[in-house]
Amino acid sequence: MEKNARVRPPLVITLGDPNGVGPRLSVRAASREKKPVVLIGDPSVVERACHAEGIDPASILVLPDMDAPRAVGKLHVWSPPGLESGTIEPGKVTAWAGAQALLCVDAATDLCLSGKARAMVTAPLAKESVALTLPGFSGHTGHIARRCGIQAHCLSLNLGKMWAAFVTTHIPLADVSRECTRERIVATGRLLHATLQRTGIVKPRIGVAGLNPHAGEHGLFGREEIDVVEPAVQDMLAEGLDATGPLPADVVFPLLKAGRFDGVVSLYHDQGHPVMKTLGFDLRKGILRGVNVTLGLPIVRTSPDHGTGFDIAWQEPGNDASLRDALNLAHRMTR
Repeated sequence: MEKNARVRPPLVITLGDPNGVGPRLSVRAASREKKPVVLIGDPSVVERACHAEGIDPASILVLPDMDAPRAVGKLHVWSPPGLESGTIEPGKVTAWAGAQALLCVDAATDLCLSGKARAMVTAPLAKESVALTLPGFSGHTGHIARRCGIQAHCLSLNLGKMWAAFVTTHIPLADVSRECTRERIVATGRLLHATLQRTGIVKPRIGVAGLNPHAGEHGLFGREEIDVVEPAVQDMLAEGLDATGPLPADVVFPLLKAGRFDGVVSLYHDQGHPVMKTLGFDLRKGILRGVNVTLGLPIVRTSPDHGTGFDIAWQEPGNDASLRDALNLAHRMTR
C-alpha cells in the first residue's frame, strides 16, 4: 500500500466525454503523477485509453471503493455506482457519453465534499451531450456550484501568475450589461482576492475591466462604467481590496501580463477568454497552457482550458500540458 494512502486523500480526475480527448489525456497525465491520483470513470474506457497511449493495461487497478488501498506504480480507477458501459463513438455527440461524463462529475464532487478526495480535476465534457440527459446544462461551473449548494461563485482562468475571474460567462452578449450588477462585480472581486491569497499572495492587486470600448470614455460610449463599475470598485476599496478600475480591456490585460496586477475582474466571457487563451497558446508547438478554476466552492476544482477536441479524439494523442497545469494547480491549492 502507498505510504500514508489512508491518511492523505487522493486528487481525482474525471475522464470527461468518452468520445473526446479527455480519457487519453487523463490516463497519460495520471500515469506520470507521483502524488496520489484516482481516475473517476469507466474502467473499459481507461483500458482503451491505455492501449492508445502505449501504457500496459496490467497497470490498471480498479478500486472497489475509495477507501481501498492503493499500490505504487498502478493506474487507479474508481467507477461510480450506476455508471453504464456503452460504445465510444469518437467525435460524436451522444446521450450515453453525456450521461457518463455527468455522473463522474457528480461523483467526484461528492467525494470532495465528503473529504474522500482533496480536489477534483475535470477533463472536458461536451455541453451538448450532457444536455441530452440534463436539459439546460451550461457547463461544469454552475452545475458543480449547485451540487455544492453555493450561489456566490464564478469561473476563472489561470495562466502561471496571471488570473482572470469572470462576472458573467455563458450568456448572450445582449444580456451582459443587465447581468453585470454592482453586487456581482464586487462578489467576483472578493472571490478573486480570496483565491489569490490562498495561492500565497498576501495583498493581491486586482484590475477591473470596463464594459464599453475605452471603458466608456467618461460616458461617451455608455454609462455602465459610471453607474455600475466605478461604484463597485469603490465598494471593493472600502472592504480593503486593492482594486483599480474600471480600465479598458486593452489596457488592463497588458498590465496583467506586465505584472502590474495579479488578477483581473473580467465582465464577460469573450472579454477575457480570448486574451488568456492567446497568451497560453503556442501555435508552433500546438500547446495550450492555462487552467479553468471555479472560485467560491467549498472544494477545489480545476480543469484544462480547452474543449473535447472532437476533431482529433482517439486519432491523435493531443497535448496534456493544460491538464498537467490543472493537476499542478490543484496540488498547490490543497497543500
